[in-house]
Amino acid sequence: MKQYDHLKIEGKWQKKWEKEGIYHAKEEGKSKKNKKYYSLVEFPYPSGEGLHVGHPRPYIGMDVVSRKKRMEGYNVLYPIGWDAFGLPTENYAIKTGQDPRVVTKKNTDNFRKQIKSIGISFDWSREINTTDPKYYKWTQWLFLQFLKNDLAYKAKMSINWCPSCKIGLANEEVVNGGCERCGTPVEKREKEQWMLAITKYADRLDKDLDEVDYLPQIKASQRNWIGKSEGAEIEFEIFGHQDKIKVFTTRPDTIFGATYLVLAPEHTLLGGLKDKIENWGEVEQYISKVKKKTEIERTSLDKTKTGIELKGVHAINPATSREIPVWIADYVLATYGTGSIMAVPGHDERDFEFATKYNLDIKYVIAEEAPEGTHPPQAGKPFVYRRAVECYVRNPKDGKFLLLEWKKNTNWKTPITGGIEESEDIVEASKREIYEETGYKNLKFIQHLGTPMHAKFYHPQKDENRIADFYGLFFELENEERDEVSEGEQSKHDVVWVEKDKVASFLTTSPTPFYKIGKNDLSYAKEGILVNSGKFNSLNSEEAKKEMVNFVGGKFKTTFKLRDWVFSRQRYWGEPIPVVHCEKCGIVPLPEKDLPLLLPKVKNYQPTESGESPLALIEKWVNTKCPKCKGPGKRETDTMPNWAGSSWYFLRYTDPKNAKAFADPKKIKYWTPVDWYNGGNEHTTLHLLYSRFWHKFLYDLKLVPTSEPYMKRTSHGLILAEGGEKMSKSKGNVINPNDIVGRYGADSFRLYMMFMGPFEQAIAWSESTIIGSRRFLERVWKIGQRDLSKIKTDPKLEKLLHKTIKKVGEDIENMRFNTAVSAMMVLVNEMDKSEINKSDYKKFLQILSPFAPHLADEMWNALGEKKSINISKWPEYDSKMIKDEEVKIAVQINGKVRAEILVSASDTEEEVKKKALLDENVKKYTEGKEIKKVIYIKGRLINILL
Repeated sequence: MKQYDHLKIEGKWQKKWEKEGIYHAKEEGKSKKNKKYYSLVEFPYPSGEGLHVGHPRPYIGMDVVSRKKRMEGYNVLYPIGWDAFGLPTENYAIKTGQDPRVVTKKNTDNFRKQIKSIGISFDWSREINTTDPKYYKWTQWLFLQFLKNDLAYKAKMSINWCPSCKIGLANEEVVNGGCERCGTPVEKREKEQWMLAITKYADRLDKDLDEVDYLPQIKASQRNWIGKSEGAEIEFEIFGHQDKIKVFTTRPDTIFGATYLVLAPEHTLLGGLKDKIENWGEVEQYISKVKKKTEIERTSLDKTKTGIELKGVHAINPATSREIPVWIADYVLATYGTGSIMAVPGHDERDFEFATKYNLDIKYVIAEEAPEGTHPPQAGKPFVYRRAVECYVRNPKDGKFLLLEWKKNTNWKTPITGGIEESEDIVEASKREIYEETGYKNLKFIQHLGTPMHAKFYHPQKDENRIADFYGLFFELENEERDEVSEGEQSKHDVVWVEKDKVASFLTTSPTPFYKIGKNDLSYAKEGILVNSGKFNSLNSEEAKKEMVNFVGGKFKTTFKLRDWVFSRQRYWGEPIPVVHCEKCGIVPLPEKDLPLLLPKVKNYQPTESGESPLALIEKWVNTKCPKCKGPGKRETDTMPNWAGSSWYFLRYTDPKNAKAFADPKKIKYWTPVDWYNGGNEHTTLHLLYSRFWHKFLYDLKLVPTSEPYMKRTSHGLILAEGGEKMSKSKGNVINPNDIVGRYGADSFRLYMMFMGPFEQAIAWSESTIIGSRRFLERVWKIGQRDLSKIKTDPKLEKLLHKTIKKVGEDIENMRFNTAVSAMMVLVNEMDKSEINKSDYKKFLQILSPFAPHLADEMWNALGEKKSINISKWPEYDSKMIKDEEVKIAVQINGKVRAEILVSASDTEEEVKKKALLDENVKKYTEGKEIKKVIYIKGRLINILL
């Protein structure tokens, strides 16, 4: 028998595929019969280290999809290229003095060789490179369209600045407050930057997510970054000062609970308030500290918030007319909203944390609606409104809680409860009620239990319907000294002490949640019923918003967290920005005929002392003529960020060699939108947002046919090193796929990468288990060496084959690659033990081929087929074959599996239950016992609850 020689087979077929160009997408005119399918992966950044075993995971995943689509008759475009501008190559150039062009070519050559060795069905005829002048000519051209349409502009702004490298850094280039390149603590510095006005597209970027098939978490990351908020702008007067503080809030219904204001430390109003601020020196020091923090650090949810009060400055709450303090704090940003917030700690977790830390007032103005209890309101009786307390009292000696068990034909079991008299303090009202109802008189107040509960109920003792807002409080006994309770109170209820773990089950009507005791966050951010809000009390909070805004003279407004995109870097290795600065004409774009503006060669890649790009030192390049007036001018020395070329690369794949346009409109119309785009989780926010923005802009210019670039977007998890650590050269745990492919074969590697775990989850590499994939392929090879021409497939095996065809096809479409491989392994186990004919074996090879294309093509060819299996027709399953006559289901008793039974696929639920209860193993556990419930999940299990 011939041996399975993976090196010989894989080399042979890779050469043949490339020679025949079977993976080349056809243009529309040459593919009239075939519907197009555009599958896309994020093009890689070609680093010097080359691929490690984690990098090919998305390429293989989308390769499986693309191969299946070709076999289903689609004209598939599955392209590849290089996102080659970027900081790592520039860092390497600074370190070694090597030209980034040379480094990039070396890296891309290595990557290309590695990817081809894995047998990915990329259309290499469409390969692109963002650093190729033929490519970045069109990136520059697209920038000029932004400039022409007032979407590109220059503005002075605060940036992350590395004082050591003397460069500006994007937020993602700041790691733990330090420069990603050298680790030096980052500062904030004002600098002129090129900007793209992505905010003009914010609403469309948010709304149009409803039109695409993205994973829920991807849509969530997009929407969170865009940060659309519908709310109101409200002005707060500053006591004794002409200026006002304007805030934006999404919850104007909570304004009666605003107990302080917070300004961003960079707020422009601070300069005008300097003379009123009594602790200006302290404030100035704080502002200086905050400047060293990045926006990500300042807004991180798990970061401790800091701030400082502006002593001597007070605002007037327009709803209550009361003075409230004004603070500055690091968690408020000048670039978001109005740069100031009204703080409502009772109804915002962040504000609650801040108020608790600095001992600021917390006022609750939204009551939570309580669920209907055991005594719903009675029809025909009027309602009586009460403000009431519900008090939990703990004895610190034994940890038990003091509760009430009510008499007079009711099953009420409650905390100590009672009304709050007019103008009575809530804590004092609670102590009074506790004393009157239980006699205990020495109490220590521990904690308010958050927002009140709004309840509607029938009070049997009073024979009346009640609407009550219950305020929960928690006390401890200081001692057990107690007075006699009045006869009237004794006739109403008994006093009982209940252990902590039994309180929740003891209580029958209490609307105040017991679980809040000891919680650090007692804010309530949901909708509810207004309380402590003057004439608005008892209104629904959502319905009251409009009335509240009108009451305080505010106006409704929609805002976005999204900021305009900083689109320049003070670096060398990026696309030159094609404009000239002229003293007479201002900023003048280069004529399109002069594109591309080539990146000149330099001797020194270090940034300048002033923080400008190394391009600023090349006087011959910088000094030029103004294209408009022909007078002296200077070229822009900032370069574009590495995001620029990756924002439109998918369009260039449709027509990569076009010298007259970024792509032919007919080809763009045929191929776009992208049908399925897969990429890393780390790129589901910024890259995806930026490319959607560019595409929408091009749609507005009528240069692309759709407003969204990608119809479907999925993500893959990382492949970690053995032990679960991230692979990195510094840790010495990087595994080169060349070694794995050499030892086990490309098909074994591909199969293992798809089998090792759910595609969307991170998973650790384990070389010890890849041998299982190799052995599986050897068994497939061995079965193919039989004489399959004169035998008939075993009927049971034939059924399993058709079920597997169905499952593998569906699993590929849902990226459940691991379960598809598992199903094929089960099938091969049965094939090993049974007879299979040539026709059915070929069907199996076809569903295997997207995962192991080299082996599949070799066996396909050996069975007499002349054309590649990769362009054969995807097999159809027989629907009659996939119906089960009998299925095995598990029988659980109280959740534990006690038996398995065979049932007919046509059995009714009652018939299945009868069979389960008659099983001898089941009878052992059920005889003589009461069966409370039987749960049946069709075709899977029965759970008998005793």
